[in-house]
Amino acid sequence: MLSLEQIEAEAREAVKRAAKKNLTPFIVEKEDLDNMPPFPFPFLGDYVPKGWKQTKEYFVDSSGFGKEGEPALSVSQFTDRLIVGRGYAITQMGQFQVYVGEYTKED
Repeated sequence: MLSLEQIEAEAREAVKRAAKKNLTPFIVEKEDLDNMPPFPFPFLGDYVPKGWKQTKEYFVDSSGFGKEGEPALSVSQFTDRLIVGRGYAITQMGQFQVYVGEYTKED
């Protein structure tokens, strides 16, 4: 099990990597919805790329074994909420759950 310190350290490193590589949220297309998990989203941490705005955040089971009624959304509950054309990225990552941010492009 990952400690809180490990999770926070990984998130700080994700911000550095994302900024250095100019990573942007993964834009979901209709065909992507049937191919999760694994999630194709980059790990951005708190980094919000220029031209993007985070609009929502979801707590999601990333193992594929989560069930409805648990605190984290199951994969199917989460994919039902995805909007084609919106961007998604991991903002926090634990061992079996992730926080996934939903992003829109700013005008």
